[in-house]
Amino acid sequence: MNDVLALVKRNCLCYFRDKASVFFSLLGVLIVILLYLIFLKDMLVDSFMSEISDMVSRDSVKEYVDAWVMSGILAIVSVTTSAGSLQTMINDRVSGKDRDTMMTSLSSARISAAYVLSTFIVGQLMSLIAFAIAIGYLAATGCEMSAIGILETLLLTAPASLSGAIIVYTLTCRMRSEGAFSGFSTVLGVLIGFLTGIYMPLGTMSDGMQTIGSMMPATHVAALMRQTLSTDAFDKIMTGAPPETYDEIWFMMGYQIELFGMEFSPFMSVIYVIIVTLAFFGLAVLLNKKR
Repeated sequence: MNDVLALVKRNCLCYFRDKASVFFSLLGVLIVILLYLIFLKDMLVDSFMSEISDMVSRDSVKEYVDAWVMSGILAIVSVTTSAGSLQTMINDRVSGKDRDTMMTSLSSARISAAYVLSTFIVGQLMSLIAFAIAIGYLAATGCEMSAIGILETLLLTAPASLSGAIIVYTLTCRMRSEGAFSGFSTVLGVLIGFLTGIYMPLGTMSDGMQTIGSMMPATHVAALMRQTLSTDAFDKIMTGAPPETYDEIWFMMGYQIELFGMEFSPFMSVIYVIIVTLAFFGLAVLLNKKR
């Protein structure tokens, strides 16, 4: 066990010493933030105002949109930073250090566990930093948030980070070249914002895109974080709206996931994330046995 913890510590130190890896692992999140500030914010606010302009002020809508976007960003941080953390694994394979590690008493399963644990730790640390920034920004802009909602969002970062670590590890555990991993990380960083419904609300996408996005655990995490962090702001701007309008916009904005005709409650989304993560864990075990 001490050997595993030593390898976990080494992997974490390698990641944080490489400033380029830290930057590029956050690149997907930075892209989302820049797109939001430059292009998406006014578009989303204008879209809302066209629907409910007679019910609420533009400033209230801006506060809500900020909370909605920040919720989504927190959901993808664990995924993008997981990819950045696993750069250490790829570097070890390219340099041949992985063969040196396998010559020790550590089994292949323990080495894999060390990579997953270090990736989880990195993802969780970066998620906590992003969480602090998001809450600070929302508080500074006067967005309505409850203490319970903030705490629930904070608690969600841990399972989100673990799920992201296991899934991204499984997708990359057979990669042995820096080029392949770099391409994967770039595509992941760009697509994750679209597929989780951050660039544009999930309910406004085509049926096919909604299905693909709804199959991703990160989309369910985003829905859960929207419910915990931005529901108060949503309720504020929807005060006085007919129930059917409330439900329609609630679904359109990705608060509730529907997949193959099944509507997911928060509990069902949690179970779905657990099941998919366990399935990827099992797949990772099988892939490592074939190595």
